Amino acid sequence: MSVSRPCFRSLRPRQLLRTTNHNTPFQLLLLSLSQQQQQQRRYRHASTLSNTKLHESSSNHDSTHEYLRLIFDDKNIWNQQLKEFTNKHNNEKVGLLGNPHFTSIEGFEYAAQQAIQRAQLIVERIWHAPENGRSEMRRVVKNLDRLSDTLCSVIDLAEFLRNAHPGEETMEAANKAYMDLCFYMNTLNTDTRMHKVLAQVLADQTIVKEFTADEHAAAIVFLRDFEKSGIHLPTKQREKFVELSDRIIQLGREFVQRDPRGVHHIKIDPKALNGLGQSLGRNSSLMNKEDGLLQLSTDSYECQMILKYADNDQVRRQVYEAINSANQESVSILEYLMKARGELANLVGKSSFAELQLQDKMAKSPANVDAFLRTLLRHQEPASEHDIRLLQETKQRAMRLSTLPSVNAWDRDYYMHVYDVLNRQTQGPAPHMPYFSVGSVMQGLSRLFNHLYGIQFVPGDVSPGELWHDEVRKLDVLCEQEGKIGTIYCDLYSRAGKTTNAAHYTVRTSRRVDDDDTENDIRFAFPQQNVAKENFMPPIPQTASTIRGRHGLYQLPVIALTCDFNNTKNNGTAMLSMFEIETLFHEMGHAMHSMLGQTDFHNVAGTRCATDFVELPSILMEHFLWHPEVIPLLSNGSKQQAPSANKIQSYLQQRKRFNGIETNSQIVMALLDQQYHSNMATTNDFSSIKIWHDLQDDVGLFQSVPGTMWPVQFGHLFGYGAGYYSYLFDRTVARRIWQKCFMKDPLNREQGQVFRDKLLQWGGARDPWQCVADVLGEEDAELLTSGDENSMRTVGDWGIDV
Repeated sequence: MSVSRPCFRSLRPRQLLRTTNHNTPFQLLLLSLSQQQQQQRRYRHASTLSNTKLHESSSNHDSTHEYLRLIFDDKNIWNQQLKEFTNKHNNEKVGLLGNPHFTSIEGFEYAAQQAIQRAQLIVERIWHAPENGRSEMRRVVKNLDRLSDTLCSVIDLAEFLRNAHPGEETMEAANKAYMDLCFYMNTLNTDTRMHKVLAQVLADQTIVKEFTADEHAAAIVFLRDFEKSGIHLPTKQREKFVELSDRIIQLGREFVQRDPRGVHHIKIDPKALNGLGQSLGRNSSLMNKEDGLLQLSTDSYECQMILKYADNDQVRRQVYEAINSANQESVSILEYLMKARGELANLVGKSSFAELQLQDKMAKSPANVDAFLRTLLRHQEPASEHDIRLLQETKQRAMRLSTLPSVNAWDRDYYMHVYDVLNRQTQGPAPHMPYFSVGSVMQGLSRLFNHLYGIQFVPGDVSPGELWHDEVRKLDVLCEQEGKIGTIYCDLYSRAGKTTNAAHYTVRTSRRVDDDDTENDIRFAFPQQNVAKENFMPPIPQTASTIRGRHGLYQLPVIALTCDFNNTKNNGTAMLSMFEIETLFHEMGHAMHSMLGQTDFHNVAGTRCATDFVELPSILMEHFLWHPEVIPLLSNGSKQQAPSANKIQSYLQQRKRFNGIETNSQIVMALLDQQYHSNMATTNDFSSIKIWHDLQDDVGLFQSVPGTMWPVQFGHLFGYGAGYYSYLFDRTVARRIWQKCFMKDPLNREQGQVFRDKLLQWGGARDPWQCVADVLGEEDAELLTSGDENSMRTVGDWGIDV
């Protein structure tokens, strides 16, 4: 049973703007305290927690967005706001992120034990549902969802804090709570009774006919998760399943953590590197005093520099072979991991691990993934061939050859660099793109979402003890129709001890709570027994909010967005590059999925959906950033600060240079992931080395290099086993939606509402193929609704913009 899913991390890699009230940034920083208080009173509606309808006038929107910018860009205003919040709450502390138990180190253990005990009550209630009558059987899916939410309410929060909290003791306490809950969940994964009860429920069509769409979706997710964990197997097979699962975790950790290279250091004569050798030689730690040679670690930045800047072909080859070497133990671990996964799949009746993993994805099967990747490969051939031709011509020119030469794997980075140098000499440098303050970007995102979905960000009411660092900001998400719909905590800067980078953490998902029936847990968990509630810890505190236009009370979603932006200040304000802004747009795409994907059931809310669907909203957001009508939303109304359409296009063209080669590399990696997780993994002659070299020679752009084995460094083989294609898949779908729905008018409310109503609001409660088909409409819908091999080929033929 899967009750918690990981956060989503991004998979990719100055001047202050004038404000709308015509004060310069410097003047704003010099505002007197009384002026700041007047300004805060003017924007008071922006920080309310009530569900009062947002003011409709543009002046009110402008003031709300301007105040939003200031709480990120002006610490004085933020600190004053915090003081007012503290006075409002009479300095009474709450726990981290609003959890009442996370006020002390001891509270973490209490919260974990409380979650386990309350979860066990729900488990007992589910076990006894058949003897408690039809009404209890009808509640089984609801109670399974409550069980999942009970555990996730602590484990998801602990997962976030063990990565982001600056205090070592708090991180350790959060980690212990996380591990305790994981151990408990592992015991649930070996219990057959809940699976049997759920199977009984789904076999009763009189009950199934009463399910809502999201209730049925949640039931199917629970059933599949049970069966993926082997819970339905006979005892001996189930024991074997548990053994294999433990072995896979152990092998996976070793695969990811160990140094896989066969060569750890190489020696190079600095004279063979010309000027680059002199530059590296100035670093005395790199020089071997006895022989005068550079001694470089194969995982060092210096080796990457040699591949990019060294004009000596033989030295580049030496470095390439060394950094892509593999020791035999690493190869063995990789193959043991693939074999163990294959055996696990066979145990549950699947021919391969890929088949097991893909059954509940959009792709559905390995054959469909292969169809998508091969079609995409053909679609991208003109772009990849164009890029290779550029490298050949560059190498021909540099070496003064009469014919086009072949380009080797160790030539790639070097001749890309040479081409860029030559291109700058003739075309000039890439256009300079502006930097924007963090507050300006958040203001722009709020404006964009207001255009598209009728929602905006306002500063959230903060209680003492709720935030874990003084750079964290809390935002409430307000909808013009529904009122407050969720909360986003923004932890955007790097700092010592913070291990998370760009990521979206689900702290709490949406679900309906007024029909929980918690008060009857003990009664139905122990039928015909007089068990007193005093024998148990109290129920976990449950938030309950109304949403205008919907019946019942709801738990509103809470998420945390983290980035690792450099907090170097320019006049007191952190500035972001366009690449960093693109990262923030990407993570906000996940945030909108969480905020708007509000279902009655926690297990299918927001980003709890198929892994080859979940990146679609976030990748789509990246397209918006580069549109000439969107960038000015970041500019505080200053037209001069927004780059022109021609400048944006010129910048993108240079940025995307050689993307054809990069896309081909990603396709090769996705195909490798599929082949390693195919039924070949359980054959006697399985060879990870042969598969890699054959694949490179078959569909790669550079011939394989004997003696190299890069896949031992491909950590995603463990984390995304058989799912690495997902990012490519979502890139193609996002591009299609962008082109058909938003490219001409990225601020179009009608199209935004369609995307919200047909796709985002469903979370994981609806067939994603149907969601995409409904958004695209027309002829695309006819090709997609079946979600079969032809649908996958259709998506592959849309291609990726390079």
